[in-house]
Amino acid sequence: MATINGITGNQFTPGEGEYNDHRYQYALSSFQDDNRIAPGLIVYPANKYEIALTLKYAKSQKIAVAIRTGGHQYCGASSTIAPNIQLDLSRTFKNPKEDLVYIEKDSNAFVRTSVSWPLGEFADFLGSHKAFVPHGQYVTDFYFSCS
Repeated sequence: MATINGITGNQFTPGEGEYNDHRYQYALSSFQDDNRIAPGLIVYPANKYEIALTLKYAKSQKIAVAIRTGGHQYCGASSTIAPNIQLDLSRTFKNPKEDLVYIEKDSNAFVRTSVSWPLGEFADFLGSHKAFVPHGQYVTDFYFSCS
């Protein structure tokens, strides 16, 4: 598959040297044999415009898009197979002054975050402010069965 014109963020295609590093997800270990996590193109958009450009391209080519944010999805749903596109937002919204903010107002605390922060970094940020937001956690030696 060709890359998308106008994208300034990284793009990776199968067979390219770094492709396997970027298609990897925790779920890959569950689906190693059936190759469910092998998108035709991995796109790291730099901004909202490039997200829209990727979606328009996919629509024009009649292919699907799987969205990956700050981490993964246990059953691999944040990836896809060729010819479809994996749109990886893990780098898109990581401005610490805008996309991960702790606010105290009138004896209340608020946290504003984007989809690009991995859970570990988000939890560290909360801990630095002595704050907590309920969330799931992945235990590396726990096995998920996703059929």
